[in-house]
Amino acid sequence: MDGVIFEHISGRRVYTLARGDAFLKPVANYMLRSMRILPIFRATDADSKIARKGNAETMDELYERFSLKHCILIFTEGIAYPEKALRRLKKGTGNIALEMLKRSDYTMDLHVVPTALNYTAFGKQMQTVHVSYGEPIRLLDYVDLLKEDEKAFTDMVTEKVQVKFESDVVITKGDHTEEKEFVHDLMVNENYRPLTHKYLGPWKLSIEKANSMDETLANKVKSYQAVLENHKVLDSNVGGRSFDFISTLVAIFTFGISFPIYLVWSLLLPGIKAFVESKFKGIVFRDSVKIGFGMIAGMLLTLCVFITLSFWFSGFLLLLAGVLGIYGAICWFRVKESLPHLRNELRWYSLADDVRHDLEKLRADIVAAIT
Repeated sequence: MDGVIFEHISGRRVYTLARGDAFLKPVANYMLRSMRILPIFRATDADSKIARKGNAETMDELYERFSLKHCILIFTEGIAYPEKALRRLKKGTGNIALEMLKRSDYTMDLHVVPTALNYTAFGKQMQTVHVSYGEPIRLLDYVDLLKEDEKAFTDMVTEKVQVKFESDVVITKGDHTEEKEFVHDLMVNENYRPLTHKYLGPWKLSIEKANSMDETLANKVKSYQAVLENHKVLDSNVGGRSFDFISTLVAIFTFGISFPIYLVWSLLLPGIKAFVESKFKGIVFRDSVKIGFGMIAGMLLTLCVFITLSFWFSGFLLLLAGVLGIYGAICWFRVKESLPHLRNELRWYSLADDVRHDLEKLRADIVAAIT
């Protein structure tokens, strides 16, 4: 899913490196490569002979891709886990960069771009994803260092990426976890645009300042949370986050077709979740497998929708009804996600002016601290 998001945001073709043991079976190897996913073997993924052979082949393929000016996505933490945290980075990115420069006789104009990806939550269908690109590290500028000390070169690349990640990756694990999670939601509300599926503007507030939350800021957040809970409103109401009226209108307009699709879809998703969690004990695999099953279920559901609608429509009307029905079903998920905001919006406007002013002041103090 991460690779799909990076390709969507950047508008460029992106090849993604993934753990090599997933490619050992021919069918899996064919399917993954068809999605522009390439294998990289860690020491724990296979025996040393298979790992060396697989990585040598991948290096050949990477050199070919870089020669064609393609982008390669590397998850440089080396392991995936569903938490808002940052692990000490592995040196794979620096080692690959070193290998590519040496193969090109130090002429390949290669750049490493530290890129952070933040999800608002894990396991939700509708959420905001925030992608930020750091300043590209032009590796030809460090050829002298590479020729003099290869280890120092890989350490330099790793450290530059680590520093950028520490300022751009939302980290809530550790002290003040609950307050940091709340502030992450506040930042999303501050940047929310209901009519925009892909917004390429800057992120308004500082993730780095939110990550370095001290006791003073944490106490401000707790006070604000307590007043919100007391008056039964949400931060999105206080911050003026707009309601997604367009999705609501589309959902209502397509009700006869879209709502039954939404109901089936909303039953499929928990079923997939329960099945995967019962069959796959390794938590690092679960999200990928859920997405895989979700893609298959989505394609089958789409096929069933068009077959069913063909009893009433044909030609262009069939295509229009099918597309509107499926998009309308997605809009129902958006409506469901927005309902708590709308319900509390009515309560927000019923509060006394002085209460609303106090809440806005508490929120403004937090925003000022992370601006």
